[in-house]
Amino acid sequence: MYSIRAKVLRKLPSACPLCGLSARGGDLCRGCSQDFVGCVRRQPRCDVCLDPLQASIEYPRRQPEVHCARCREVAPPHACLVAAIDYAYPGDLLIQRFKEGGRLAYAGLFARLIWDAWKAREPASLHAPSLGALVPIPASQQALGRRGFNPAGELACELARLSGCSLKREWLSRTRESTHQKTLDLAARHQSVQGLYVCKHVLPGIWVGLVDDVVTTGSTVRTAALALRHAGAAGVVALAAAHTPRAWQNGAYD
Repeated sequence: MYSIRAKVLRKLPSACPLCGLSARGGDLCRGCSQDFVGCVRRQPRCDVCLDPLQASIEYPRRQPEVHCARCREVAPPHACLVAAIDYAYPGDLLIQRFKEGGRLAYAGLFARLIWDAWKAREPASLHAPSLGALVPIPASQQALGRRGFNPAGELACELARLSGCSLKREWLSRTRESTHQKTLDLAARHQSVQGLYVCKHVLPGIWVGLVDDVVTTGSTVRTAALALRHAGAAGVVALAAAHTPRAWQNGAYD
């Protein structure tokens, strides 16, 4: 959990990372929070992939669990996806500054947004207890060499401080280096991550928070969640700084 010093720092005046107006503790100002964070929570979306739902067909009323047709047909190994923002302008600028600009303080910002979004849900609707551990998606050696850090690892570290959950970096490892996904389309992304992650530990029967920076097609999360489930995890919840809207998922982009 955060120390008293950290909690005091959260109250100090600061500039909003997006618009520069008055905010506190490095967080977004109220206006940006409502515009770019609130939209993820207000719009009816699939619990598992965060794709928007058609109100008249797929979303007749709020239920404990709401899945789109695709996730009902082929259920992913993770119970739900919780994301702080959509990977779209201008929120994508924060992601790029964090990942490519090395602004590690943004890990704390995104962690707070993710945790607020998770607490706003009803965990009981997933038939799941509280999260018992947090596991970041491992970065490739190429990405680590380029950035000098793992964005998912930084997010998981901040989430662990907020939540009090154990951070288990060692529970997931990569089986190989993979093709840089920025250059791949939807089908190629699915293929490139098959068997990419493995858990070499026997896990306790607890629910795990799987942490990633940006979830695009969901291929990475599915593969990693499957590895954790096979190792004994009772269930997996995906936690991400951003989710890429479906309209952007069929082409090669950042």
